[in-house]
Amino acid sequence: MSCFLKTDEVVKCGVWCRVDNSTGDVIQFDNMDNRPIQGTTDWNFYSIVLDVPKESASIHFGILLIGEGKVWADGFKFEEVDLSVKSTNMLTQDKLPLEPINLGFDEA
Repeated sequence: MSCFLKTDEVVKCGVWCRVDNSTGDVIQFDNMDNRPIQGTTDWNFYSIVLDVPKESASIHFGILLIGEGKVWADGFKFEEVDLSVKSTNMLTQDKLPLEPINLGFDEA
């Protein structure tokens, strides 16, 4: 998915996209949290690259604006990309802990 965004004095914003399966489980997700847009910007091109597995049932997308500011969007486009294009999926297994942590809620 790609689009163009323009911002005016934003604290933090970005495009988001999610792929769900038929039971509503999120199976692919990116909200640009690791590459946020801040401040005032002219029109720029942004993209999110997610796999759409066979078990996918729906795709959801939008603009995320945290705090004050204004954001404009134009030219949303969904298209297939070559396998050489790296996914921006934020739900990768290597980012999850191997076991539960802080079960006593005593760590900051």
